[in-house]
Amino acid sequence: MTTPLNTPPSSSAITQDLADRISRAHGVMFDIDGCLLLADQPGGYGGTLLPGAAQALKAVGATRRRFVCFTNGSFQTPSAIAGTLRELGLEVTDEQVMTPAVVAAETIARRYPGGRVLAFGGPGVIETFTTHGVELVAVEEAIAGRAGDVAAVVIGWDTEFGRSKIVAAAEAVLAGATLYATSDAPTFASHHRLNVGVSGFIAAGLSHVTGHPYRVLGKPSAEAFEAICARTGATAEELLIVGDDLQLETSMAVRHGATAVLMTTGTHSRQEAEHANPERRPDLILDSLDELAHLLRAGTTPSRTENS
Repeated sequence: MTTPLNTPPSSSAITQDLADRISRAHGVMFDIDGCLLLADQPGGYGGTLLPGAAQALKAVGATRRRFVCFTNGSFQTPSAIAGTLRELGLEVTDEQVMTPAVVAAETIARRYPGGRVLAFGGPGVIETFTTHGVELVAVEEAIAGRAGDVAAVVIGWDTEFGRSKIVAAAEAVLAGATLYATSDAPTFASHHRLNVGVSGFIAAGLSHVTGHPYRVLGKPSAEAFEAICARTGATAEELLIVGDDLQLETSMAVRHGATAVLMTTGTHSRQEAEHANPERRPDLILDSLDELAHLLRAGTTPSRTENS
């Protein structure tokens, strides 16, 4: 596992070790909100690109690396988010967009083959689970007390989660279903208004009601990290994790041995990063994605040729 540097350098003070790690990187994960763009809704809808976003993605492709854009928002489908990013000027395919719902669907299908799932959320959750062949319990049936056997309860972005859904979800958990949340991030970086998380709020409430803990499947979970590695074809040591949140992207990178790049354009500042505990301390702090694009182009091009 790569040991994070004690003092996170700026782009003008990079050690040779860090420069070598960046040049050897085969995969890059970009957070969306607060990293590539700022918006008042998760997933970039109605957002504005941050400086250097397009250049950074182009630099990844030009140096024969692979990348994914991973938002912790789960309301929209990956294809809808990718469409928004393309409208804003980013060269992104549907397959290069990841959400916690994708990780959740893949994880649930693997852990509970043939199991039935009670899932709450918008099309980003429901359509994604259906696409992955997961059998869903109709929420209306669960509310009516006819859920039957449920292997897992998955909480996504559901702004209409009221008492009837609380009862249905709690009954399933108390009957033995495992409780999952797509994300429990309290807030997302936004352009103007406070952008609060919903999934974690609901999951915490259900945990309080049932006495059962919940597990997060989005960033910074091990499941999310493994999915990123699989999508990019990179090992942990060959992966750059680029994001604006010390608790989400940076902690995930540090925990699993990837290189953590903190962008100061979103949730956390340079000062907060420099004074963070070791488990949340990035290897590199940048104020613009233009700087990252320069570093990627300046380094040695990886020897692999497979591209996304």
